[in-house]
Amino acid sequence: MAKSTPPRFAWLVLAVVAAGLTPPAFAQNSPRIVGTVQPARGLTGVAAIDRKAKKRVVGKIVDAASGRFAVAGLTLGRRYDLQLDFGPQRRLEGINLKVPRSDYVEEQPLAAEDVKVIREKVLRLNKFEDVVEILVIQGNIQHAAILINKLRTRPFFGSKPGEIIWRAELWHFERPEETWLKRRDELFTVLYRQRMPKRRYVQKSVTFDAGLGGLEVSSKRPRVDTGRIVAPSTKVGVRLRKVKSAGKVDGEDARRERK
Repeated sequence: MAKSTPPRFAWLVLAVVAAGLTPPAFAQNSPRIVGTVQPARGLTGVAAIDRKAKKRVVGKIVDAASGRFAVAGLTLGRRYDLQLDFGPQRRLEGINLKVPRSDYVEEQPLAAEDVKVIREKVLRLNKFEDVVEILVIQGNIQHAAILINKLRTRPFFGSKPGEIIWRAELWHFERPEETWLKRRDELFTVLYRQRMPKRRYVQKSVTFDAGLGGLEVSSKRPRVDTGRIVAPSTKVGVRLRKVKSAGKVDGEDARRERK
């Protein structure tokens, strides 16, 4: 005697058939980010991070030889930063440096004087850390995104010999009138906040990439294809992958400030 199809399963099958999709096609149309890393050697993991929701979605390496990957199960209407791991210490990570358009009809980039003013204010606002490295200041005449890498190397409460605190943060400034101010509706976005021995930190290799940040999956574009991604540098250190654009100070020119 044949078993009857469970009503719930039958309803799902009918829905898929009615949409004109086979189950594999239905799965392929779910919100996802795909791409290829070259060279693929050393690629060990992939994930997508929703910074606002503080949610990390782990993906899969589809083909280790070619470097093809996919991160599925994403939420429509959300923005994600892609994260690619190459072993325990080496990482390529997307960072969303996009800012709102200004109120001007024609977009105007940050001037050198704007960058200088924002840099001075950022450094004054960082009191706890004794090493502050501004990796980038990017934006337009009214809005700016600042990527900061900083360390507390001096002894702190409860610290052990040789222990440090490493923080990487994304800040936003705005100029509603004549003065640049830190955005009041947000403190900052914490990318990393770790306490560790300094010997462990100096082994890290973290490369941020603005091209892999703020990837939006939407009903019009549920499948985001990053295309070919160049593997990050094997050198140790925290850096921003150099991409030339107007109104930008990149990691090659960033100064390290020691208090």
